[in-house]
Amino acid sequence: MDDAHGRPIHLELCPACDTGGTERPAAGILLQWFADGGGHDLSRTEEGAILLLQWTQERMAAHGLYWNPGAA
Repeated sequence: MDDAHGRPIHLELCPACDTGGTERPAAGILLQWFADGGGHDLSRTEEGAILLLQWTQERMAAHGLYWNPGAA
């Protein structure tokens, strides 16, 4: 994938998320979605939103937090 100027975009995980895909797979799946062009495909918006939420929940859980959709 290239940016608007034709330069290649390199995506990688931070050390906290890069666990080889075993303990915290959501980050890798989200990056793969971007690498596959999901960020430029409006028909995949809902898929991206779900993956982003899964990654957020995964990172929150790593810090002892949880997602409460009913909280204001």
